[in-house]
Amino acid sequence: MSDVVTSVKTVNSVVRTLLMVTVAGGVGYGGWFGYNNYVKPSRDAKQAIADLAELQVKYETQNQELANVKKAKERLETSLKLIKVDRRMANVQVLEKGFDEEDTPYLLVRFTEIDRNGNIVGAPRDFTLSGEKLFVDCWIVSFEDKYVERADALRSASLCVFKSIYGEIDGPTGALSLDQETVGLGTPPGIYNDDAKNEFERQIWSDFWSVSNDPQKQKELGIRASYGQANYVLAEEGRTYQVQLRASGGASLKPLELP
Repeated sequence: MSDVVTSVKTVNSVVRTLLMVTVAGGVGYGGWFGYNNYVKPSRDAKQAIADLAELQVKYETQNQELANVKKAKERLETSLKLIKVDRRMANVQVLEKGFDEEDTPYLLVRFTEIDRNGNIVGAPRDFTLSGEKLFVDCWIVSFEDKYVERADALRSASLCVFKSIYGEIDGPTGALSLDQETVGLGTPPGIYNDDAKNEFERQIWSDFWSVSNDPQKQKELGIRASYGQANYVLAEEGRTYQVQLRASGGASLKPLELP
C-alpha cells in the first residue's frame, strides 16, 4: 500500500512538473511571440520615426546652407558685374530736323547704346521728338562712401540708368522711355544685361524705381544719392551727340566731331 501511495505521489509530482514546464514554456513562447510581433516592431517603428525626423532636420539644414551659398554666389556675381560697368555710353544721332505740317519743330533721332570700345549694345532705337532741343534724362544711384571704402561686394559701384529722351515741347511728361520699361520688369538694362542673370540681380532691377523714390529704403541700403539729371543741347541735323554716365556720378551730353 505504501508503495502505491509513493507511486501516486511520484506520478503527481511528475505531472505537476510537466504542467509547470508546459505553462512556463507557454508563457515564455507567448512573451517571445508578443515581443517579436508587438513590442519590437513598435520600438523599431519609433526609432525609425526618430531617425527619419533627424534626417529631415539634416536635410533642411543642408538645403538652407545650400540656399545661403547660392545667395552669396549670386551677390558676388552681381557685384562683379556692376563693378565692371564704370560708365554707360550712348550715341544720339540726329537723322532729321525740320517742321511738321503744323509748323511745329521736330527731331528724328537714333539712340544707340555702346560699350567703351564703341561696340553697339542692343538694338538702335529711333524716336521722333517735338522741339529743337534734345534732352536725355538719366538716373544715377550712388552708395555711401563707407561701403565704397571697404569694397562692399554689392555697393562699391554706382548704378546708371538711361531714363528717357524728349524735346523741349514734349517736356518730361511727354518723354519717351529708354531703360525704364525693362527695369520695371526686373530686366537689367543695356550693358548690364547678359545671359547670366540670377534672381538676386532681377530683384535689384525690379525694385529700382521704388527704391529711387523711398528715402527709408535708400537709408537701409546705404544709398548716398539717387537722382535724375537731364542734359540737353540745341540739336543740329547730321550731328551725333554722346551721352555718358559715370559710375562715380554725373552725366554728360556732348557733340562728337563730324567725320
